[in-house]
Amino acid sequence: MIILINGSFAVGKTTTAELLVQRLYHSMLYDPEIVGSGLAHIIKPIETFTDFQDLAAWRPLVIETARVLKQVYGRTLVIPMTLWHRPYFEEISTGLRQVDACFYHFCLTARKETLLKRLAQRQHEHTEQALAWIQERFHGCIAAFESPVFAVQIPTDEKSPEEIVEEILTQINASLP
Repeated sequence: MIILINGSFAVGKTTTAELLVQRLYHSMLYDPEIVGSGLAHIIKPIETFTDFQDLAAWRPLVIETARVLKQVYGRTLVIPMTLWHRPYFEEISTGLRQVDACFYHFCLTARKETLLKRLAQRQHEHTEQALAWIQERFHGCIAAFESPVFAVQIPTDEKSPEEIVEEILTQINASLP
């Protein structure tokens, strides 16, 4: 099984994914940002970019890394990722479905005010450059996730991370034969 936890910056993807891994037997956290950081380091002398998701090699590497992790470890992959650019989302979700037909996508959502408050609480975790990068993409990201393409959506404004995990597990269990 592969579970993609999508959503805006500061919506709670990583926290949710970490808790989900604790609750799901034989699962592991796979963060494609690490793939992006490694790729960025490798190609920095060759190519100029502002977002590693725009790198042509990143999306196939995300899918291939998932394939190798599934082959070698055979575990459920829980993947937190802000993937709001629709063509990239479609490419990666299609590829992940080919890796494992038991694929779930959950898009965590929150009101803009909630997200801004959460970002302000996390400012100490980010450099000024990283915060500026997030702010450049913030409104476009929120608008994109309003699309039904990014279903199943889970509003997080009034929910604890544990309640979000419980909702995800309930939806997965309801879909199993």
